[in-house]
Amino acid sequence: MEGLDGTELNRVYNAPTALDHDLERTKGLEPWDAQCRHQSLLAEFRKYVVGPIPVDAFIQNAVGKVYWGTDERMRMSATNAFRSVPHSADTADQIYEPLLVALNKRTKHKSRCPGFVFVNTARRSTHPARPGFAKPHVSCFTRRNVEAVQRLDRHSRSELGYAELIIQVTPDVIRDYFTDPPSGLHGERRAAFELISQWEDRQTKREVTDAFALHLALVTEIFARQYRNGFFSISLTGSRARLLRWDRAGCLVSEAFDIREHPEHLCYFLWRFSRTIDEMRGHDITVSPATLQQELQFRDVVREYVRSQLELEGDALDKAVSQHYCPGRAAVVVIYPQHEPHSHDNVWRFIISRPVVSPLCLVGRGTRGNWAVECTTSRLVFLKDTWRVIDARDDTAEGDFLEELNELEVRNIPALFAHGDVPDYVSTTHGGHVVWQSTITGAVAKVFERCSVAGKLASVTNFQRYRLAVSTVGYDLSTVRGTEELLHATYDALTAMRDTFSKASRIHRDISLGNIILVKVPGQDVRRGYLIDWETSDKADDAGHAVHAGRAGTWLFMSARMLDKHEADTKQTFLDDMESLIHVVTYCALRYLPHKLAKRALLNTMYRYFERATQWFSDPPHGGDAKANNSLTRQLIPDVQFGSDALAEWITTMLQFQRPGPSRRYNYGEQWTADDVDVFWSEFLRTHALERDNRIVHDVTKDENREYNELSITPPSIQVSPPMGKRSATGRNSEMPSPKRARTLRSREAPGPLSKGIVASRVIDGRRRSERIRTVQDRLQPARPVASHTRRLND
Repeated sequence: MEGLDGTELNRVYNAPTALDHDLERTKGLEPWDAQCRHQSLLAEFRKYVVGPIPVDAFIQNAVGKVYWGTDERMRMSATNAFRSVPHSADTADQIYEPLLVALNKRTKHKSRCPGFVFVNTARRSTHPARPGFAKPHVSCFTRRNVEAVQRLDRHSRSELGYAELIIQVTPDVIRDYFTDPPSGLHGERRAAFELISQWEDRQTKREVTDAFALHLALVTEIFARQYRNGFFSISLTGSRARLLRWDRAGCLVSEAFDIREHPEHLCYFLWRFSRTIDEMRGHDITVSPATLQQELQFRDVVREYVRSQLELEGDALDKAVSQHYCPGRAAVVVIYPQHEPHSHDNVWRFIISRPVVSPLCLVGRGTRGNWAVECTTSRLVFLKDTWRVIDARDDTAEGDFLEELNELEVRNIPALFAHGDVPDYVSTTHGGHVVWQSTITGAVAKVFERCSVAGKLASVTNFQRYRLAVSTVGYDLSTVRGTEELLHATYDALTAMRDTFSKASRIHRDISLGNIILVKVPGQDVRRGYLIDWETSDKADDAGHAVHAGRAGTWLFMSARMLDKHEADTKQTFLDDMESLIHVVTYCALRYLPHKLAKRALLNTMYRYFERATQWFSDPPHGGDAKANNSLTRQLIPDVQFGSDALAEWITTMLQFQRPGPSRRYNYGEQWTADDVDVFWSEFLRTHALERDNRIVHDVTKDENREYNELSITPPSIQVSPPMGKRSATGRNSEMPSPKRARTLRSREAPGPLSKGIVASRVIDGRRRSERIRTVQDRLQPARPVASHTRRLND
């Protein structure tokens, strides 16, 4: 925004988002999967919502103090400011249209929110009523950014990349997602009060829930499209408003107030919002725009590295570079070295553009991963921007682990380049005093009395922003070229696991598809595998058991034992990590190597083997039955009929090592040890001729007769967290497949190797009746070509 002196402040907006595997659209924000995605986000949100906070206290604690323009006489009067807004209405626009007029009211010297403009962004959507296409009813932009927004195509969602604040409206005043306790209710009685509104009518409950789930999803997408520490929004139910403040620890919710009867609350909030600094409005001020010279430097370095790694030229090279570079959208981020005095002279600067990983969950680590170029040396690195748990008992960061492992000469792990916690402010006059970028939800939760959700108070953890740069840069295992590369790369990961356990008494605890990268090494025909992402690793005893109990890692690739509901709170082991390697190989073989499964049978197998999760009430989610059964029967191998006999032999032998015959469920075979597996695997690679270029990408999308023609059900990267005494792969974010998603997937299932005789009920042509009705309604609107705007739709 502009300062009071008219100077343009150096902020970065509209950050690029990661692209899907085909490099055609934004990954993870597909509109056709929005409803399930929204409900999953809402289920997670309910664990971390804190409120209701008194309005004045919310403004004082969440917005921060006024930093300039403190003369109260410059404030526009709040008297009757929102009298034109109806108390309740039939449609949302009947609320937000008069609200927009009131918000944008100006005099010669005063305005409601100086420096900002409120815009109707709902009408900028091509399909405002559809969850995946909807945009905020009202968005707040800086005056300069309004011009950029007005130039956007309606198929773009970049408005969310410029929003400073959003307002979501439910027209009916009684349909508030939250409920305030009676005045005078304190102590245990207030803590027992249910914060979330309860509805007996199912239709009303669904509409209220869906409306707030959309609000939550829009905020989550804003975090993905901007460099942010926090964000403000307003929920308006009729003329009753609530203020919300979001960060990676959760959400603060204010008590409700009527803007017609008490306009002073909203007016004061907007005044304070406009008069505070960018950091307090949630911006990450350590990110700044790249110069044209820096952008070209980044492009050229990335282009050369992609050429050397993939051996591409021409259009194919340009497309591969687009995974990391978006023209006109480059930025510079900094890393202050950990454990060193902080100053503006002692800092690393890196140029970034399009990430390979975007943060698509609100609570937790919120990891964004970029290829980055160090400004001075033009060194290419992988830069991980994340939020780590603040743990007073153990403040060791991932970079500290890597530094130790590098010194111990552990093979096949990334080489540390730089790392450090990220400050909001570094003093140049007070001995380098530092204010860290950290979440505030937990601190506020400790001060104010709050209500419960489903009988439980929010479990809020404090997070701190952290950056890590490693000089090992490659492509994840989903780019594997053939059986040979797959088994060599995963064997490299096993070597890293063994070295780490023998030299540092540490286990990884998150062996997954995304945590093994492929790097072309000079003089080798097959790319080498590197085991990355050590944040969730843990110290282990001599038997290979983690020090801390509880699950950690990625649901799809967890061992059957750790997915068992009776084992969820036990300690993860080195043997669990070895089993995860089998699941990684199996997943890649099903997705990217030849086999005989038909499409629908493949979808069913992928779901039952990797995704399926069941949860009863407050019990931990559980699954893994298909994995456990297959380790005994090995039935998956003949049913799938892999195109590589050697691959089928490898999987079969590894399962025989693990479970040589009928036994107690987790009583493993004598050969299921790191040494025996290593001997077998290394000899197998030496003696078998493996296919080098037999990659084939199997279709895992389901055709739908809609304006958009495919419904992706690619398994998500589901993360599960251990107890918060120990950092995990996702912090507090334990994202499980929602019950609604599970029901939807079951309704699509066809009989496959892991399920005989499954019959889908209430489904015709793969769709439920409500979906078919919606399809007919959609056809009444003029059709739009998909291919011409697929990228713009999301980016």
